[in-house]
Amino acid sequence: MKRKNDIKLVGLDLTKFEIVQMTEVYRVDDYGQKGTSIGFFSNPDIAMAFVDVQAFAKWYRTGQAMLLTDGDVGYVITQQDPVKIFNDKGDVIKIKKKILDKLTHAERKILNLK
Repeated sequence: MKRKNDIKLVGLDLTKFEIVQMTEVYRVDDYGQKGTSIGFFSNPDIAMAFVDVQAFAKWYRTGQAMLLTDGDVGYVITQQDPVKIFNDKGDVIKIKKKILDKLTHAERKILNLK
């Protein structure tokens, strides 16, 4: 079952994609809080001109965002701080050792471990 937030990029060829900064145009609510995203422009001046010609321009704002895009479709990148990537092969050895260290002498003997 697909959920709304499932990532659609898994398994796709991303060689034509790049990360770029773009200007988002979005609507705001009565309190000035961000609401619906209208779309993204590569040129901030064009984004502002788009806002200015809207019938209810006071309900629109612009802001900067980082996107993964191929020029036709884009995905907003919300976290830009680097994350730690574990080495599966190297770390599994450390994990196994910690598991084995918790076993008593009797448990090791039952499992035929030294």
